[in-house]
Amino acid sequence: MKLIKLVVLFVSCLCCCSLFANERSDAVLFSIKSGLQIPTASNSAYTGITIENGDLWIWGYRDLGLQGNGVYTVSSSAPPARVKSFVEKGLSITQVATGIAHIIALDDQGNVWGWGQNGYQEAAGGKYKGYPTSPVLVLENKDVIMINAGEYTSYALTRSGEVYSWGYNLYGQAGQGTKRSIVGVNRIAQKYFNNRPVVLIGAAYESGYAINDNGEVFAWGDEESNAFGFENISAHVFDFQPKQITNLPVDGKNIAQITGGNRFTTFVTSSADVYSMGAANHIGIGCDSHNDARCERGIKDPQLITGNVGMLYCRYAGCIATTKSNKISVWGVTAGAFNHIIYEATPTIKSHIGNLTKVDGGKESLLYWNDEGKVFGVGFPGTNKFRSGTGPVDWPGVELKFVTDEMKKVYGEDYIPGQGF
Repeated sequence: MKLIKLVVLFVSCLCCCSLFANERSDAVLFSIKSGLQIPTASNSAYTGITIENGDLWIWGYRDLGLQGNGVYTVSSSAPPARVKSFVEKGLSITQVATGIAHIIALDDQGNVWGWGQNGYQEAAGGKYKGYPTSPVLVLENKDVIMINAGEYTSYALTRSGEVYSWGYNLYGQAGQGTKRSIVGVNRIAQKYFNNRPVVLIGAAYESGYAINDNGEVFAWGDEESNAFGFENISAHVFDFQPKQITNLPVDGKNIAQITGGNRFTTFVTSSADVYSMGAANHIGIGCDSHNDARCERGIKDPQLITGNVGMLYCRYAGCIATTKSNKISVWGVTAGAFNHIIYEATPTIKSHIGNLTKVDGGKESLLYWNDEGKVFGVGFPGTNKFRSGTGPVDWPGVELKFVTDEMKKVYGEDYIPGQGF
């Protein structure tokens, strides 16, 4: 049985750490260039997922092999469970990313695993035919230090500065320089990054990002609504290889995290400021698309959105950040189904219960944990992800006691969940 590790509490400060450090943390993963904590990077609307004590826990929708325990279909009402093969192998998971219905995980040995939906090779990268119901080793002995995923595409960054991608490529999401709609796992040619090692990667819904050691910033995929900083006539521009973003207000060496969603790009600087560009009604500049037609425009120049940020999480229609004072701020689309449940038109502090210790994201949902070992869900509950019915859950959220109860069955009744990875 895996020993319970000492975990690091939620970090809301920025500090430096080296890309080429010799030691690997198996307790908490930070962005390569700062102490910015990276949450669960999930595009899934229906599946709950978190890293706890180095184990990967999954609940809610688990068809298509998503539970990772060798079974294609698991009832959404079944108890949350760990991915058993990692436990049996004695592996600790340091980071997880998901698309709509596939999961990739980074272990403490620097190897990447994938399972779940695989119709575009987004899970297994061509290493497995069909939908793998147990984790498949996608990248081995590459010393991977960071992973991310878009809707149907996966990304990995190695310690030596190489970027790998695999999955759906209809809009250039893989960035490999080919127009094939589906690609297996391959390295993105270093020439696309001006022959420099990459130190940071990120992902949006249908695009990817990279920053090299010279501070040059690159993007590829669906350049919708001027999301890459260029004024485009067409609503969509598909970039099948990385292109350099040249209109940034800061040197790329001072970018601590880069991410995005559908139609926008967002990044955090080393001074904890957040900038964004793209669809006006997504980026938090006060465009309430209920009543303002101008909110559909694409803004090419990065806008200063907020500051004092400790952690940033962006997905499909908006962003969620924690502040250095350990509060939650949200912004994004407020129209239609979103209707101010998760987001507001400008960065807005939302009420939460207890002192934050960990945050996990989803597609238009959020899980947050407090120092009492409780976890709460906010947003769209999906298929039994919150066990709260089908309607959206407003702040401060609904407690997911069924998740922490299962964790205590494994780690002991005195265990306090959610205190780190």
